[in-house]
Amino acid sequence: MKKQIIIFLLFSIQLSAQKDPNPHFPELKISVPCSAEFIKYYKGKWLIHDPKLSPISVNDYHDEVMKRLSAINNLVRQIYPEPTSADVGWVGEFAKTSFADEVKFVPVADRDPEETKTRINPVYWYRYSCILFPWMCTSNPNEIMNMYPEGSSGSIIIRANELNILNQNYADGDEWRVDGRPIKRKMFAAGTWKGYDMMSSVGGIYADAPSEHFVLVSREGMLPYIPVTRKQYLERATQYVSRYYEELTMKIVKSSESLPPQFRTPPDELDKQKARNTKAKNDALKKLNDALEKTTKDGLLDLPAVVGTDALLMNEGPVFQSEAEGGCMLATENPDYFRKELPKYVPQFFVIELMPGDPMHSNMNFKQIIEQNFPVEKIKAMIDK
Repeated sequence: MKKQIIIFLLFSIQLSAQKDPNPHFPELKISVPCSAEFIKYYKGKWLIHDPKLSPISVNDYHDEVMKRLSAINNLVRQIYPEPTSADVGWVGEFAKTSFADEVKFVPVADRDPEETKTRINPVYWYRYSCILFPWMCTSNPNEIMNMYPEGSSGSIIIRANELNILNQNYADGDEWRVDGRPIKRKMFAAGTWKGYDMMSSVGGIYADAPSEHFVLVSREGMLPYIPVTRKQYLERATQYVSRYYEELTMKIVKSSESLPPQFRTPPDELDKQKARNTKAKNDALKKLNDALEKTTKDGLLDLPAVVGTDALLMNEGPVFQSEAEGGCMLATENPDYFRKELPKYVPQFFVIELMPGDPMHSNMNFKQIIEQNFPVEKIKAMIDK
């Protein structure tokens, strides 16, 4: 389905024939030699939004959307009123999307099954981005330059009604659904921030690597996702493993038969490949069955499933493993989360994305101020309003 997208750009990143509301000088003369210390304390500015440079929208939600995006920007500006070593601008987007859709997986020759939506639940998402355009020294000692509008360093991104912490399907196949909704991987736990769980796109042995961090802010006592239970996982993994190895064996046979006789796989080698697949399938099924018996005995069937990254890699660690060991939690989008009586433009949950920050660039000061002072409670107060 072709998506209708309405984008509100709150500053232009393109050259315009009109007067630039943010006159900038790629190269600026200074009275002292440029240094890292000079750049560190150089006073930047907030870029001015020129409505004429934004696309004209005929959408009925325009004023309500602008009101909420401006409110988010005001929160950021209040805690970072005077930029240092960079100029600051922001971008806002508003787009039609969907949430907790139902799907099926259609077989495709020589490829993984293709996801096709069978029921679509339309919603709208917001995206606010605050972006820094750093000043830096040039080859001329008495000159500095700014990266606006081509380059940026550091930002905070605040999304509403967009659950990007469920970042991809666990596997492709009809087994990997709950009530028709695809099972997805949830981002890895990465500590807490202001009392909220913080997540990262990397985990396991890479958990300490610099990366963006994500914080979900939802209404009290309700999440926009539903964890998959261990029982649900074991049932689906058993079906998937059986289907996968049976189809793999059939592909090997058909591939050999499609070749001229002189190029076909010798019968004894074909039998060996079939035997290897059968053993791999049986080993995996035994491991899953053992996990089911133990989980049932321990009364843990309803616990969230935190599992390895691939249901077929049963020779690599236990079925259930912690996120510290590289496991990922599985979940589906919650079809009961969105309140349908609310207007489409109302935020119903937020995901705050905190950029990693680079000690060599100006965004570290911005990053520290945001992490220490950002009023998460004011973002939460915008939910359902």
